[in-house]
Amino acid sequence: MNPIAIIFDKYEISWALILIVMSVLVWFFFVGALYPSGKKGRGVLWLYLPLSVAFSFFFARLIYWYSHQSSFDGFGSALKSGDLSAFALLGILFGLVLSAGLLRLVRLVRDLPMFLDLITPPTLLALGLFSLTCLFGDSCRGKTIITAPAFCRLPFSIATLNQQGETEYRFATFFVAFLLLTVLSFVGLIFYLRHKQQKGSTACFCLILFSGSEFVLESTRYDAGYFPANGFVSILQIAAAVFIVGVTVYFSFFAKKNTVSIKKMIPFWVLLLLSMGATGYLEYLVQRHGDKAVPIHFGMCLSVLGMVAFPCVLFYMAYRNLTKTSEKKEEE
Repeated sequence: MNPIAIIFDKYEISWALILIVMSVLVWFFFVGALYPSGKKGRGVLWLYLPLSVAFSFFFARLIYWYSHQSSFDGFGSALKSGDLSAFALLGILFGLVLSAGLLRLVRLVRDLPMFLDLITPPTLLALGLFSLTCLFGDSCRGKTIITAPAFCRLPFSIATLNQQGETEYRFATFFVAFLLLTVLSFVGLIFYLRHKQQKGSTACFCLILFSGSEFVLESTRYDAGYFPANGFVSILQIAAAVFIVGVTVYFSFFAKKNTVSIKKMIPFWVLLLLSMGATGYLEYLVQRHGDKAVPIHFGMCLSVLGMVAFPCVLFYMAYRNLTKTSEKKEEE
């Protein structure tokens, strides 16, 4: 796929640059549409936009450089690189949260959980669009080689060149990421519209959706970002596991606050840990038996589904109790 979209005189505009600008604009207008119209200080979004872009760029390049140090002479070289696919999605999340936290410190954002709830569904959509930039470089190289002619096309695979210069079709990891994150963005939007009274819950819900999807997608990548001393589990996979555990703890406190007993929560914690163990074991298998990646990844999808579902069940139990308590108070 030709990485250049427009040629004007001596200037060239790449598809990656167009997609990056598009993802920022879509995110900004999506957040603006969700922001309460009567809320004072709506103009804070105009300050948040450049601040979050700057921090997201820094952290996205920092994490990418850390896991691909052999590709650069140093971090300064990574910052100056013109490779528009040399970004880590995890860094974008860090940049968005840090920017929101700084605005909260100076009291331009009054309610941080509410603000994070607002930005997370649009962020999933923006990350999906951002993922498409990798289609126009050498990064979208899935581990699985596709040979069936019916699947040698998008959304299943993308043509790449191997070390011998021959064309081969590999699983289109980043295009699938775009499709999946787009769907999850609107799932998060529906959740927000139904549960925005529970501040912070939408941000947590979207975070585990992102974590679950990226855990599997990272496993399909040929060039995932690893710690320099560890080539087994990627940085994003470790972060995803931490996020899911953190959200489960948060939802557990929310459940306990709304009269869900610890005895009822224990089975879901056990199932979560079993799902995480199964996912880790399947990641080990796919690293050792790449020729069986398709069935292994199918099993990983099921185990990751458990990692995402069990925290959500805790939230549902708490929300159901909260609803019943509210109905009783209204009857009285």
